[in-house]
Amino acid sequence: MKGQPDFTIVYVFGPMQCEEKYFNDELLTREASEWVKIGETLYRGNIDDVTPESLKDTAMNRIKNESRTGIPFVSKIFDVFIFPFKPKTDDLLRKRLCNELFEIDNSMQVNQQLRELEDKYIIKSGQEFVYDIKRSKIKYAVQSVDHDLIVEAEQKNDVEEIKLMAKICRCNDIDIDNSTTENEETTLVSRKPRLDLDLIFNDEDREFIVILTDGSGNEVKDENGEAITARYIGGNMFECKGESGRSSFFAKKYLNMYAGKNMQTVNGNEYWTYNGQKLTSLRKN
Repeated sequence: MKGQPDFTIVYVFGPMQCEEKYFNDELLTREASEWVKIGETLYRGNIDDVTPESLKDTAMNRIKNESRTGIPFVSKIFDVFIFPFKPKTDDLLRKRLCNELFEIDNSMQVNQQLRELEDKYIIKSGQEFVYDIKRSKIKYAVQSVDHDLIVEAEQKNDVEEIKLMAKICRCNDIDIDNSTTENEETTLVSRKPRLDLDLIFNDEDREFIVILTDGSGNEVKDENGEAITARYIGGNMFECKGESGRSSFFAKKYLNMYAGKNMQTVNGNEYWTYNGQKLTSLRKN
């Protein structure tokens, strides 16, 4: 469509005093008046010319307008992510963060709770604030969106769109753990290496059993109160309850079934643990 913006960028900013905690992946808590704001704006240009500075400069032009309405603290941009053009991508990310992937508090939920109060002088907060948040969770939500867009392009066998998404993933510094089988067309795309579990579970004389958690360190248990476990069988594949498949397949299935989740996409290696550690933290490649 003529005149259509090339991309949507989603920016994350918060109080300058929280910058160190954010990049150390420490929890920003509502109790300590810590938050991030997730918003979006338009970006015109060639994906090959995108730099972190150009993304931040574009985001700043949008945020300057917001600052006139009264941001309560001196703030700073933490991250900016780029996506194919689609309005309300920031809403999608907040939905992934707060409703689908994690149970994270946000200003929209707080505003909904205010409906129960009979006080006409209460002023609601803006809709784009997120509390009790860590950087890794934001990047995981970004990864889940990128993953879905890649799968959609692969299903259409759209090589150019797949190549574009590979470039977008590199801009977003996202390592896609794609559970689909690659064909000749998708191998045209140069992606970051996946998490190769064969490098972790490399002792043929041992049996490696992993345990499913809910993302907060709590074991997910079935209807009999038993922990959900899987046995590694090689080639990044597991055996679980009589089925074989990838970690993401089983994580999505049993988190939705037993942990009250409603996930559309999931990086299983963030939820399966070995000796108390997430599989992603065991990366050796």
